[in-house]
Amino acid sequence: MTNFAKLSVLTAVLAIYAYAGADIQSRTLEVSPQIKLELADGQQLRCAVKSWDGLGLEGSCGSIRWERFKPGLAFATLKSLVPETDLDACADAAAVVVSLDEGGIVANSAMDWARKSGVTYKRINTIRSEAVEIKRVRTQRLIAEFTERLSQLTPEASAFPAAAWTSLHSSDAGTVSAATIEAARALLTRAGASATLHETAHVALLVESGDSALAKDAASLERFYRDWREEFERIGATVADQGRIPVVVVSERDHWRLLVQAAFRGDAAQHPDAVVVYPLSGDPPAMRPIALVCPDSDPNRQRFNAAVGLARAVLHLTNSPVRGPAWLNEALPRVMAARAVPGAGMDGALRKRGLIAVRSKVSFTALMASRYGEGVWASDPELAQSMSYMFARWLFDNAPDQFLRYAKGPRTSEAEAARFQRHFSMTIDVACARAAKWFQIND
Repeated sequence: MTNFAKLSVLTAVLAIYAYAGADIQSRTLEVSPQIKLELADGQQLRCAVKSWDGLGLEGSCGSIRWERFKPGLAFATLKSLVPETDLDACADAAAVVVSLDEGGIVANSAMDWARKSGVTYKRINTIRSEAVEIKRVRTQRLIAEFTERLSQLTPEASAFPAAAWTSLHSSDAGTVSAATIEAARALLTRAGASATLHETAHVALLVESGDSALAKDAASLERFYRDWREEFERIGATVADQGRIPVVVVSERDHWRLLVQAAFRGDAAQHPDAVVVYPLSGDPPAMRPIALVCPDSDPNRQRFNAAVGLARAVLHLTNSPVRGPAWLNEALPRVMAARAVPGAGMDGALRKRGLIAVRSKVSFTALMASRYGEGVWASDPELAQSMSYMFARWLFDNAPDQFLRYAKGPRTSEAEAARFQRHFSMTIDVACARAAKWFQIND
């Protein structure tokens, strides 16, 4: 059975905040008062409130979290919900407000309100520590929810080990290959599909259509693997042998949608070429890659998509799996694939959105600091992909060896900006400005 490391981590985090949240009493109201809620973003809601606790309130308006309120408005809302004769509820309400405004005027007002309501001196002294706990639980919940969103956005946002890979002994490679291929077949089964297997020395191509001509594609993917392994070895990086890499190609869009959903509950529309998942497989178990390839009726585009998936798998197995910044992690596999399959015409297609943006004075700089799920990666992932590709291709075309060493040399505690400057002898800002200037007049 395939296990995904990120799901176990997420479950653990969710359990932590659920357990901690159990210490904060949930208060169900006998009568659901109809009140007007004013949120921090200016939104106003009419809501029949049914219950509240340390994390938020529930009612006809759904679930509203306290962090969506300004502290003063949260205080006003809680005062309208809490009878002053219920001293425990007053103390809990004050703790919620203090958690939102630690040391602020509103927090002090909430403490005074609880004191005047008759809350005991002993309980008053515990309110601030309760507020710290509420804030801790709230922070853990936000981290867990962000992690869950990222896990559904892309497997590339997972936490990967920083330890370098060790190549498998030849006697173990076959067993590990079989386990990883079996994991790939299990995903296909969950998507309602099956596939014909074409194997080479390093690639296991599973093709749904069963077209024997696709055996040629397996051979071309093997060449792609060998060529890039040689490139990385030439600059001092090592691609560790972890058995054959499964590359899964489905023939129907519906199966593609179901495959991505089965693999990581993802949205297939967000992955126009390929996505790689990292189930724990083999013995010893490790996060070994399985490339899932988006179907395309154009044979060259299909080969490009498969090359993107295999490139990402190769990068995962080069030195350590730890990831660089999002722009680099997304761009390099497409640079590798576009160079290998020029007939797909993807170089121009990948530049299109970014060229329009750069010529409208949109800077590369903001993209450099953006992480998955944030900034332009959240607001316009297609533009982020395009600009990442442009910048990476510009670096690769001007300094290929430096670029590959920067991408896959051993990553240490060195800051990313310092690492970039060490490899390219210029800062990221200078590189962004030079790339933008070049793209102003060149395609």
